[in-house]
Amino acid sequence: IDRLNQVASNMDAVVIVALITGSVSILGVVISSVVSKIIEYRQNTKRYLYGKKEEPYSEFIEMVYKIQRNAKEPQKYAEKEMLDDILSFSKKLTLWGSNKVIKKWLAFRKMSQAENKNPTDNLFILEDIIFEIRKDMGQKKSGLKQGDILAFFVNDIREYLPENKKK
Repeated sequence: IDRLNQVASNMDAVVIVALITGSVSILGVVISSVVSKIIEYRQNTKRYLYGKKEEPYSEFIEMVYKIQRNAKEPQKYAEKEMLDDILSFSKKLTLWGSNKVIKKWLAFRKMSQAENKNPTDNLFILEDIIFEIRKDMGQKKSGLKQGDILAFFVNDIREYLPENKKK
């Protein structure tokens, strides 16, 4: 430090200012470069994960529509095929699904296996899964409320909404 102080006292003030300015500039470039690389890495990771999540989430939506179609045309979607689809979705969800989607899926499975007095509860949990999948894929829920997604395949869903049951 003493040696640095001696060198600095012998130098002209203009040179010291130029050295400090140059050092700050170099430091700024290094920091911005590192921050840029971190942001780029995070964006690439997010893009990669979106690509991986798209397949199981699409499978889930396809499965929901197959189940809905099976309600109208029985025997179009065999139980073995449904179990295979559920197993495939669960496998992919294990690796690529967000924590919230996994928790909603587990709640759905638990409720569907329990003796449930109100089968519409399963539908609402199913819709929660779809909302969570949409959120995980970057879609906002704003403007959508309970029953909006279910209205795609349950014509009279409004009658079963909790706020309409009280009336």
